[in-house]
Amino acid sequence: MAGTGAGPIEQLLEEVWQEASLRDEGEVATYIPELARIEPDVFGLGLATLDGQVYTAGTLVPFTIQSVSKPYVYALALADRGSAALEERVGSEPTGDPFNSIALDAVTGRASNPMVNAGAIVTSAMVGGADRAEQFDRILTGLSAFAGRDLGVDEAVFDSERVTGDRNRAIAYLMRSAGLLDADVDAQVELYFRQCAVLVTARDLAVMAATLANAGVNPVTGDQVVPRDVVPLVLTVMATCGMYDYAGEWLYRVGLPAKSGVSGGVSAALPGQLGLGLHSPRLDARGNSVRGVAAAQLLSERLGMHMLLPSERQRSGLRRTYRADAVRSRRGRPRAHRELLDAEASAIVVHELVGDEGFASTELLVRAVLSDAQPARWRVLDLRRVTRIDTAAETLLSSLVAQLEADGVSVSVVEPRLPQPRSALRWLPGTVHRFLDADAALEWCETALLHERGVDDDLPSDLVPLRQVDLLDGLPEWAVQAIEERVTSRVITDGAVVFDEGDPADGLYFVAAGQVASDVRMKNLSGRRRLSTIAAGSSFGELALVDGSTRSTRIVALEPTICYVLSPESFDELRHRDPASAAELVMAISRSLSHRLRSSTADVAAFEDL
Repeated sequence: MAGTGAGPIEQLLEEVWQEASLRDEGEVATYIPELARIEPDVFGLGLATLDGQVYTAGTLVPFTIQSVSKPYVYALALADRGSAALEERVGSEPTGDPFNSIALDAVTGRASNPMVNAGAIVTSAMVGGADRAEQFDRILTGLSAFAGRDLGVDEAVFDSERVTGDRNRAIAYLMRSAGLLDADVDAQVELYFRQCAVLVTARDLAVMAATLANAGVNPVTGDQVVPRDVVPLVLTVMATCGMYDYAGEWLYRVGLPAKSGVSGGVSAALPGQLGLGLHSPRLDARGNSVRGVAAAQLLSERLGMHMLLPSERQRSGLRRTYRADAVRSRRGRPRAHRELLDAEASAIVVHELVGDEGFASTELLVRAVLSDAQPARWRVLDLRRVTRIDTAAETLLSSLVAQLEADGVSVSVVEPRLPQPRSALRWLPGTVHRFLDADAALEWCETALLHERGVDDDLPSDLVPLRQVDLLDGLPEWAVQAIEERVTSRVITDGAVVFDEGDPADGLYFVAAGQVASDVRMKNLSGRRRLSTIAAGSSFGELALVDGSTRSTRIVALEPTICYVLSPESFDELRHRDPASAAELVMAISRSLSHRLRSSTADVAAFEDL
């Protein structure tokens, strides 16, 4: 068994292996001479999870993949040629005929499905490649990618199949007579024989199945082996046709898309969860591994793996909803603007989504939004924590956005943290505003609200006089004048660091033109987090001026900026020469810090209540 200890999964596999090992009926395949020589009682199991963990039990030995190759080569052909080209020659209907029947579908004239030999020979011949040699390279490379390691070919088994494979040649000539194969029948049949002679283990079959269960991504290597949209087509024919004449009962009892082969292999996938690989050469009358089928049924029963077993009720993908009067952006604004937002920012609503978004979770979200009794003028869909958006979710979200916009609601989206997020949101109409973080979306909505209320929130084009800076608003004229006499001007270029974390306090800054941003280094994480944006008419750096400590944040100019600076020395001189003015300034700083503390407390309380 894999791993250093006998955990619950290892113990379960061992128990299943022991119980299924008691089955000693069945015979090895003899129509291929080399297969008649294999050890009949070897038995191995593999289980692969979607995060790359692989558990095994029993004896894992190499064996030829045989018909278990069919769904994986079908996946390669679909990836290379597309489903339309495959459907012209190979159907997807189950058949009651034997897997090696020399027959075509009576209605369509095609091979019945890619899991019987007729369909598999056609499928192999449709894999990408300029000639048969290149096609086999593609097959071997593709099967290796599914398994997560380089695979080889058992040449003795290949020769044995080539010498004794007249029935498959007869099938191929029938396919050629129907226009489903090219003229080089022998080369195409040998391509199929060599595909069947690829060597694998039960562990390999588990990883291969897990790759299908993982939407075409190999969970061990992380490689996208086939496109995502190929996977449901492959799993469908595995579920309906993969276990020969036992396919219906297999689906009834085990409930997993699977494929078996005459060398005793079985590969089965539970979509979104795991892959199974089983190997035992003793076959039943239908050509399936006796112990493999028994072990799969035991695992399905004990783990509740039937793919049609209803899961727990789908929870809403809506993590929380909050309004901008409770949680504000980090944009620094004048007092008058803050007061207006306090009164009216409930018209801005943020819906924070989480996890995989499918039909059920998105329907709950849509219902929650449309049944919201409190009107909103702006709605933000925060998708940062969304891990996947499927087709149903895209359709519902697109319709929701259209309905909201028709009702006069402006919609913004915070993009998910996924590779190529913009392509992942191709369903969005061009009218939707897109942001990389929720704070930027909130800031945009707040600014839009201010504009709708006739408030000019644009940056002033001229210098803001010191007496109009928000911190000093309401101070007596004589106190402002005393402060004004002691400040100096500092010009800061775009992108320059005004001060950094740990720097000594160098003064209280009043922004006269431009804007700056404060950010902080994240503990135990790479990168920094923005704390606030500070525009003209605002101030920063007052805490270090009062308590004399070093700077706790970094301030960076977002554009060319001019600041008035009251240095610690000038502040100390003000306290000694004009204590009344200094007291007025200290009270103003206290009120500012109190406001920030209350705002932060309100933000925390708002999130705790959600």
